[in-house]
Amino acid sequence: MSFSEIHFLSDSLKQGVSAAVFMPERGPFGSDARPPYRTVYLLPGYSGDYHSIYTMLGFRKQAELKGLVIVIPNGQNAFYVDHPERNANYSRFVGEELIERTRDMFRLSDKREDTYIAGISMGGYGALLNGLRYHEVFSKVAAFSPATNPYTLMEYPERGGFGTGEFANMFGSKDEFENSEWNINRSYAKADKADIPELFIGCGDRDIAVDSQVKEFRGILDASDVPYNFFETTGNHDFDTWEKMLDPAFSFLAGIPEGTRNSMAIPDSIGG
Repeated sequence: MSFSEIHFLSDSLKQGVSAAVFMPERGPFGSDARPPYRTVYLLPGYSGDYHSIYTMLGFRKQAELKGLVIVIPNGQNAFYVDHPERNANYSRFVGEELIERTRDMFRLSDKREDTYIAGISMGGYGALLNGLRYHEVFSKVAAFSPATNPYTLMEYPERGGFGTGEFANMFGSKDEFENSEWNINRSYAKADKADIPELFIGCGDRDIAVDSQVKEFRGILDASDVPYNFFETTGNHDFDTWEKMLDPAFSFLAGIPEGTRNSMAIPDSIGG
């Protein structure tokens, strides 16, 4: 597995940005992946950055085992939505600019079927939002404990440490949010099913932050006959729980059975 950090000036955000990039190794003990590589764009959660999540979670291992490039940008607590009046267009950054820049830098596939988006908590919301918004770019979405209805978090501010008025500043009033393109419950209910990427949703069985939101979102998908893969594991809204989701989520993205790897055959002389 190889690792890079990239830095560039973003036109979408009018500031310097950075991201971590994990690439699978080639060779008899590595992945059988060959360029152009299939790629996962992984969005961190609230208060997280790529340093914090890749030191706590095994993304390096997943890149190697599943034969995928994993790109992790920083999210700046912005929920990956656009605010053109502030030059803070995080949705456009994720769905357009980051894709274009990383494809210029690395030997990544430009095919929709090889391009995926994933995220944790706030990043899970961002992945579901932008996976649908840029459905012509992303073919699969993996959402770990997604905050599918951000305004619900303001009902329990002690659970997330959110500032007073933070969501009003981000989304407008609750009524404005409910009727906006940022309301993914509404967007998925109204979407053409042909435009919805393949979905993986994971959640802990004791997730006090987003369990009610995930149940609500799954109910909307069920009512609209939208297929999805749901993985529930023991745990709360924390890294231990998300670590349990990595293999099933990245196996889903790679299109291989859980617990397996996308690897070259071990030579007989070594395999015994």
